[in-house]
Amino acid sequence: MTKKFTFDDLQPHVDMLCDAMENKGASSSGVPYDEEVYVYAKKYREVLQKVRDKQIGMTELWNNLTLLEMDTIKVTKTQRHRIAKLISALNIYIKKEYNSKNGE
Repeated sequence: MTKKFTFDDLQPHVDMLCDAMENKGASSSGVPYDEEVYVYAKKYREVLQKVRDKQIGMTELWNNLTLLEMDTIKVTKTQRHRIAKLISALNIYIKKEYNSKNGE
């Protein structure tokens, strides 16, 4: 019997979204972003690691993601729409990973 794909199987992993924000690998747009944007990919990875290590609560997670989103958009001057989509996906999947790690 073959495994049926679920919606989650088709979704990009958070790490891949961070790669896209860093504009590298298979996820790159080919057009450089503002240098300041690359810094925020690292910050998203740090939040993700806290989630994976269970070192962050839901309120702190939401606050961190909200601040990261606002700060990232503020420094984005080129490809704003693409960066906003990446941020939206990062927020969704980091929260989803938090829920799966914490049984919520």
